[in-house]
Amino acid sequence: MTSLLPLSTVSLLFGSSSSASSLTSLAAGTSSSGTATANVGSIKSALANAEKNEDKQLKQVARDPEVVRDLARYAKVVKNAKTIDDVLNDPIARKVLMTAGGVGADVNNVGLAKRALLSDPTDRSSVAYRLSSINGGWLQFAKDFDLAQYGLDRLSPQLNGVEGRFKVAFEREGEPIEAMLEITKVRGGYTAEVDGVQVPITVNGGDVTIDTLWRDDADELHTTRLIGTLGKDGFSGAQYDDGVKLADPWSAGGYFKDALADVSNAYISEKRLDMLDAQLPGLGSAVLFKQVAPSFKNALDILGSPLGREVITTALNIPKQIAVQSIEAQQKAITQRMNPAKLANPTYVNTIAERYLMMLNGGIGGVTA
Repeated sequence: MTSLLPLSTVSLLFGSSSSASSLTSLAAGTSSSGTATANVGSIKSALANAEKNEDKQLKQVARDPEVVRDLARYAKVVKNAKTIDDVLNDPIARKVLMTAGGVGADVNNVGLAKRALLSDPTDRSSVAYRLSSINGGWLQFAKDFDLAQYGLDRLSPQLNGVEGRFKVAFEREGEPIEAMLEITKVRGGYTAEVDGVQVPITVNGGDVTIDTLWRDDADELHTTRLIGTLGKDGFSGAQYDDGVKLADPWSAGGYFKDALADVSNAYISEKRLDMLDAQLPGLGSAVLFKQVAPSFKNALDILGSPLGREVITTALNIPKQIAVQSIEAQQKAITQRMNPAKLANPTYVNTIAERYLMMLNGGIGGVTA
């Protein structure tokens, strides 16, 4: 992984020059005594302080000139793109998107990226789904972004006047409701859907009237009418239930209005992990593992995650060669050494993360879980 910042910035991790010196030695693969064995105390301190100083590290990475340039390029490309291919054909934009989506390791495999990232996550024959047994990151990206369904709109809101996807917020029996409102121009007028259900809509310039039907808990049928006007932030206006005007207005902004910020924040987070890995091999991976470990319910989940596979096999001293064995044999190799259900326990997860760092930076004997 590429270092974003000079090694001297390890002071963020420890807060003292002596600790920073210790980590510098560990990052070089040696201890202060010149041996190739990591110091247990330094490993524990590095992991704890990396998590403690997350906000400082994120702010520092966000100011890094290379990161600033990358994100500016990404924003320019997605705003001017006509298709997803326009984004993926740009090396910088592709790097930002794939890194933010957790599949940055394959950024140079453009053909695979296009097929996998545009996969339908519900289609078991899709590229992302078929790759999930090897690298679950592709399928997770397809689920998180669903470019197959939303296309470029998922990366940069494609709003054209009253047309587009909006996140509509209104009330139902006093409870707040959010839904996806899609307005499409067709010959002779407009059509609208709320969460995939077609509803009547009338458009007059920037003014819209939308009618919906719904049933209460007693199975009584009701009507909701939304009357609003398009402004710079989307729609807003009055709501009428069964002909009675409600006190609070309804509103609808771009459904994916935070798309650029979401990708930018995820990219900065991933670059922070790269920075930590550069300072102490595996540190960023260990920090991320602690965040995602509870999602691994069984050995198959672990094997399907490049991060889970790397951390668990390294921590438990499982040979990498198991990758050529059957999936059943690989699962057995893990379950013989640990109970995946224990990954729901934060203390156990922290122990695994520490053991991973120890094994990666000198090794410890007799590791069991």
